[in-house]
Amino acid sequence: LAFGRYPDFDPNLGKLSKRLRLQVADLRVATQIIIVYHYLHRGRTMAQLPYWINIDRIPIGVMLFSLPRLSVPIDGIAPMNVLELARLWISPDVQEKQTLDSQGEVHSLAVATCAIGTALRVVQKHWQKKYPTMPDIRAVVSWADSVRHEGTIYRAANFMATGTSGGSLHGNASRVNGGRDQANADYLNKKTRFLYRFTNQNETGPSQLQLPFATTTDAI
Repeated sequence: LAFGRYPDFDPNLGKLSKRLRLQVADLRVATQIIIVYHYLHRGRTMAQLPYWINIDRIPIGVMLFSLPRLSVPIDGIAPMNVLELARLWISPDVQEKQTLDSQGEVHSLAVATCAIGTALRVVQKHWQKKYPTMPDIRAVVSWADSVRHEGTIYRAANFMATGTSGGSLHGNASRVNGGRDQANADYLNKKTRFLYRFTNQNETGPSQLQLPFATTTDAI
């Protein structure tokens, strides 16, 4: 597959927030991309909402929101009122690039943070359109694998670190209602939980969503 290829990407061509756009993706196609490129090589279950991440109209990544696989509140918020940022993959072609600001200072180009921030402005509205009978979304949660990530992109997007989970004991803990936690390879490493709370119900802000391209439409 050639998805995500942008070998001539110029980080200094213009302001990233003006160049980066999201498109609602076809779930089947987005899942295929995730399986091929994301380090987990695995899709998700339950209700889901995927986005293509485009720079200069070139698809360079994929982002997937889903309901969290939990049955207890997260930081006091019921699971059905929370979305999980479950998968995020961005092409190496546009990562670890340096750009100059107006003062001539060098900065890292924060593609992932820009993409997440853009999604947070529209995901409540798009989720409600796709799943109109579900409860309103009040927060977004994501888990940063302590071995692979430090959570920098989440902190930069105004997420707060609110706890940890996983580790070598995952799958050995007894549940209060009987049984044990299901062993899951995703949780073998310790993870930090990051939470973004929406300040208002149905907060959408200015939408940067573009019309889907080619055959990758998701009619919501």
